[in-house]
Amino acid sequence: MKGRNISWILWALAIIVCQQVATVGQLSNREQAIAFAVYLETHASRLEKRADVCVAFGHGLSADEKAVLAELKQQKLKVRPGDWCNEGPRGLVISVIAPISEPVPGTYEVKVEVGDLRAIRGGAEHFATLVRRGTYTVKCKEGSEPELIRYEQTAQPGR
Repeated sequence: MKGRNISWILWALAIIVCQQVATVGQLSNREQAIAFAVYLETHASRLEKRADVCVAFGHGLSADEKAVLAELKQQKLKVRPGDWCNEGPRGLVISVIAPISEPVPGTYEVKVEVGDLRAIRGGAEHFATLVRRGTYTVKCKEGSEPELIRYEQTAQPGR
């Protein structure tokens, strides 16, 4: 009897875990566009091997941040939530700037900015150093992979 109760408990826990995994894997088209833009920016800025990269979401941005981070980690990126970088301050932050526009249904314009927080840590600055800024136009259709339509770089200091 006791063994049967334990197996029911284990079965119930397995169902709960599977439901949580399924929920994380179900990104909206907007969240897929965000994850794809951050993924592309990570590679464009050559940050894919770094462990001190954070993803910050702009104020008022309607997206499931945990689900987007989980998707990026599934893509083998070592990203962290934005709060981790702010605690130091430390690392590089990829900021997703609100709002995300949808000029055509299923096509999203995602503004992304990379900032280096090391200048703040040294006490010389109060703001992060802007490394790169741009807008990714991403097309997302149900059941297919996101597609990059265009990238427009709006700032890259020092070049």
